[in-house]
Amino acid sequence: MQEIGILGAGLIGASWATFFAAQGLNVRIYDVNESVKEQAREQSIQNLKRLADLELLSREEATTAEERLNVVDSLADLLTDVEYVQESVIEDYDIKADVYRQFEQYAPKTAILGSSSSGLLMTRMQAVMQHPGRALIAHPFNPPHLIPLVELVPGDQTAAETMETVKAFFLGLGKHPVVLNREVPGHIANRLAAAVWRESLALLDAGVASVEDIDAALCQGPGLRWALMGQHMIYELGGGAGGYQKFIDTIGASFEAYWQDMEHWTSIPESAKEKAVSGTQVYLKQKSPSEWAAWRDEKLARIQQILREEH
Repeated sequence: MQEIGILGAGLIGASWATFFAAQGLNVRIYDVNESVKEQAREQSIQNLKRLADLELLSREEATTAEERLNVVDSLADLLTDVEYVQESVIEDYDIKADVYRQFEQYAPKTAILGSSSSGLLMTRMQAVMQHPGRALIAHPFNPPHLIPLVELVPGDQTAAETMETVKAFFLGLGKHPVVLNREVPGHIANRLAAAVWRESLALLDAGVASVEDIDAALCQGPGLRWALMGQHMIYELGGGAGGYQKFIDTIGASFEAYWQDMEHWTSIPESAKEKAVSGTQVYLKQKSPSEWAAWRDEKLARIQQILREEH
């Protein structure tokens, strides 16, 4: 697949455009908001230059990639002869339904539609399509042009061939696709993040520690291991010679005590919200949001380089 459509050109759409162009693909960008799609191209160009600064692309490669970014004037222009579309429009079932109907009106019958949706269900979104087998969730982690994860989630009518094709496609581009056997709200990564976030807010709300120290406890401990392996493998090693079975049998009871003591919120209390928002001001005294983003991207690039060397 060489002809890629970016449908919805906000923060995520622009990052996707950067990724695909950097991989040598022709990218068309469309958004109903004229200024948004123009900004998306400019943001993608800046991202490409930043990739060159980080030595993830050469200067020549970044310049060539810029030439592959094309803003189009209509949905018809976006979809004519397209092979794969990455949809990143607003998280609303009605809006996506309208987009999916138009996709089928203009796109070739062989084109595949991947949605960046972070929590909506593909079964419901593809229900309006005449050929729903070619639609799936392809959810990235932000920013998509730097983080390799993409979660592939089928709807009830998604064809197995579509899942296999898109997995192979992303593998070929250097992404790390994970495949869900069935859909759940939030997929995998955001559900895990939601569990950690809730407990982070609960600890803050209970006065156990500050925002800065709670974040540090994650970054300076579990976060370092999470860059290398997931929780199951971490605890396999944590069990020593007895492996995961020993870990569960000997330490599992301690975790049961933690779970019983944890909050089970289904909404964020106002008190926790206020403490979280005010607590993050500590960070903003050190760097502006844009400086933090640049710092993040540089560190992510260096981590990716290390991990690629290991493989």
